[in-house]
Amino acid sequence: MNIFNEKIDKANSICILGHERPDGDCIGSTLAIYNYIINKYGDKKIVKPYLDFFSKNFNILPNADKISNDTMNAYKFDLAIIVDSSSIDRLSDYKRYFEEANDSILIDHHENNTIPSKVSIVFPESIATCEVLYQFFEKEYIDINVAKCLYLGIATDSGVFRYRATTKKTFEIISYLVSYGFDFTEMLDKIVFDNTLNQRKAQGIAFDRLKLICKGQVSFSYLNDDDMKSLNIDKKDIDNIIVYLREIENIKVAAFAYQVGKDIYKLSLRSKSDNIDVAEFAKKHEGGGHKLASGCVYHGSIDDVTFNFTKDIGDFILDK
Repeated sequence: MNIFNEKIDKANSICILGHERPDGDCIGSTLAIYNYIINKYGDKKIVKPYLDFFSKNFNILPNADKISNDTMNAYKFDLAIIVDSSSIDRLSDYKRYFEEANDSILIDHHENNTIPSKVSIVFPESIATCEVLYQFFEKEYIDINVAKCLYLGIATDSGVFRYRATTKKTFEIISYLVSYGFDFTEMLDKIVFDNTLNQRKAQGIAFDRLKLICKGQVSFSYLNDDDMKSLNIDKKDIDNIIVYLREIENIKVAAFAYQVGKDIYKLSLRSKSDNIDVAEFAKKHEGGGHKLASGCVYHGSIDDVTFNFTKDIGDFILDK
């Protein structure tokens, strides 16, 4: 029995925690663990997954309705399992469950993870946390529900198998997961590709504001609070915009800024060049992540953010 299963076996109460603004890998990891524990132990253990609100598209995943947004639970858990989170701050208001738990284990694929978990399993070479989890799950307790969740996490974090970090091992795992016979095409359509009309309008606004900077090497755009309020959308509805900015011909880096507070913008960053590590850039600006996919924070008006980011990313690329 490996350390992951040993920790679960010893705990009677378990919470599963992921990062703020959870993406497909975070949601998939959380639910994969939840379904795996239920398969293995039934109702013998208390299992509580906690995540921020996420897009209703993910509700097609098995037991998505079991995820709680409650940050005020007074219960002290035997074990906290943290997934897909690189720093304690990314756990947001749920970090208290980690801090108060008797034991903890971290499963992640972010290279520069700083969470002080008692046990840390971090595989930076893996495309997704779900790919890491697959290697620790006992196969007799993987069923179609677990397989769906693992598949979703790997598919989304790999850009539907387009990113360079996708490996032969990734496809071997995917081949095993799809053997359970679920309709992965329908899953990807509903979660990755289907958009509401207002999401499409938001993408249109972002492209109207698109700037190519650094001699055409970097694409940049943004949305502010007024944009999102007028379209009745929120942060979970705009995740795909960075994907489309990345797909512009000849760029090396894509950047998308969205307002999260007065004079505070978060930036999603994507690199298409092995020579440009956006995680290295993000660490200089209150952020972090992966070499090819990261995020950071800028302060000021959008004019300030645009000006400062343009200068910073230009200097950063010149150094490469």
